[in-house]
Amino acid sequence: MKLHYSRPYSRFLYPGELNKRVLFYTRQDEPIGGSGIQAANQYEHTVWGKLISVSDTLRLHSFQINKTVTHKIIVRYRQSLYSSDQTVINGVVYIIRGVTDINSAGRFLSFSYEEMRSQPERGNDFG
Repeated sequence: MKLHYSRPYSRFLYPGELNKRVLFYTRQDEPIGGSGIQAANQYEHTVWGKLISVSDTLRLHSFQINKTVTHKIIVRYRQSLYSSDQTVINGVVYIIRGVTDINSAGRFLSFSYEEMRSQPERGNDFG
């Protein structure tokens, strides 16, 4: 018998639940010209993940610590993802606010995110 938890981001996933293409990267701003900057993405990793909208209660409590959490993304455990600071799914940029190893088992990572903006200029089709 499989255990069911009330929160989908605190349990192990079933096969087929990782159904979104997720691009993890580290943003590095580089100076250009006299006074501008240009974003350069480093350490890009594309993995399968599950996008979950968080409850209103969790979102409201995150306001108190000045780190708004709007979504959770669950991916298979990968040590290289810890150095990432942003994610793109379906052209929407998310800023990583925290990461948790689900049940400390080394199988799945749960990332807490704040939705930042859409990013049509990248032209990617992750999703």
